[in-house]
Amino acid sequence: MQTPTLRCGDHLSSGAMVDSEGKHWQFAINGLRADTEYSLQVRDAGSDVGASWPLRTFPSPDSIPEKFKLLSYTCAGGGDGFGFMGKQYFKPLDFKRRLLASALAEKPDAALAIGDHVYWDLRGQGIPQIGRKKPPLKWVLGHYLRWKFGEFDRSAAMIGTGNESVLKAIGQEQIAALYGTDFKSVPVFFIGDDHDYFENDDAEKDLVTFPADAFSKRASKAMADLYYPALLDRPKGGNGRLAGRLRYGKLFEGFLLDCAGGLTLGDNARLVPEDIEAWAREACVGSSATHFAFIPSHPLGYTAGKWREWYPDVVAEEGEDTVSNELMGETKGTLGVNADKYLWQKGWWNQHQRILAALANRPGSRFMISGDIHALAAERIVRSGDLDLSDRPVTSLLSGPVSSSDGTWPSAARGVQAAVPAWLKAETLVPVTEVNSYTIIEITKDSVGMHLRDCGGYDRSLNETGEVLRSTTINV
Repeated sequence: MQTPTLRCGDHLSSGAMVDSEGKHWQFAINGLRADTEYSLQVRDAGSDVGASWPLRTFPSPDSIPEKFKLLSYTCAGGGDGFGFMGKQYFKPLDFKRRLLASALAEKPDAALAIGDHVYWDLRGQGIPQIGRKKPPLKWVLGHYLRWKFGEFDRSAAMIGTGNESVLKAIGQEQIAALYGTDFKSVPVFFIGDDHDYFENDDAEKDLVTFPADAFSKRASKAMADLYYPALLDRPKGGNGRLAGRLRYGKLFEGFLLDCAGGLTLGDNARLVPEDIEAWAREACVGSSATHFAFIPSHPLGYTAGKWREWYPDVVAEEGEDTVSNELMGETKGTLGVNADKYLWQKGWWNQHQRILAALANRPGSRFMISGDIHALAAERIVRSGDLDLSDRPVTSLLSGPVSSSDGTWPSAARGVQAAVPAWLKAETLVPVTEVNSYTIIEITKDSVGMHLRDCGGYDRSLNETGEVLRSTTINV
């Protein structure tokens, strides 16, 4: 097998194979000039592979660019129009492609793909446990999924075994078929969340899916190595996929934080590992960037009553003492803190307060961009527990999902829309809206404008295409 090469201007790089079949390769090139457009071309066995394409490097870290346009979205995974029992859980690929095409037409300089790039929840097994409370349905769907995609062997390696073909079947449908080569000239920063570890963040008496076990971590890393660009600017040591920095000269600095893969329980529980939290908080204090953002995969400022949240809010009926808010479990009641959320950790809230305080205390412009909760929204947090932020409020953006349909909105899966947690006080900038969407963040030296693009998709009877229907702009 010959090794393919990538030519980038006058630079040439040999590929590093990341699978066992020679279909997936990574290329790394050093010594490029900052803020320079290069022409790239892949060659294999002496022939060009496809056409060449342009890609511009970022400005140097000590420069001050005039502007930066950043695209942000979340939850793009899911099978092509997958549904059953009269419900559709994920939008068709055509819808998602049109949504992303609308975003790319705005010519962003970079893109944030915030979590849930894959939906394939195993609940500790080899195939998804869809319909687990209805044995006949589970049996039928289990056989179908095993036939179409295969079944994982949780004790085997991910590459060079049957697990590799399962990974590729899932990744081809949910990632490769969606993106194609459309983002070849737009750097995309992927950060993971719970579904990227092949689990939903469940905590029930018969199953707790996190902290991620060894298989989940191997599967998440293998899928990322096969399909996502590497996070090159990241903390030293540890898992290179749990955090990364997006720096655009001295104009903008953003820290991407995976809130699932390093989750811990116990006295010092965290959603973000201790060393990564320290790295991000120190950078927040010392950053010379004009604008600064934390980009956690799970949002600060919103709750949907899920287990793995910064907040204790849960959907409960009056008189209930402890509740495990099961996904799609026909939950009834109201969202609040009158009942205990099963296995919720106070340490998560303590970390929330440290992160929010660090951001609020930073002089100048600062904000948060998040994913996970399937909604489009924006708010300014003015109080969080005993933190009074009224004179230094922090803007929190839910940048909007790409793939949600009938059964995956919070109101369908959890029984409630996302809302401001009980322990917070916030000023609503854009109300929570359950629509597929994306956000364009335009940053200049003097301003940050967030353009929230509503692409619909909540009601299938409207036959919406994924193109932009409505826009709202806020200024940070």
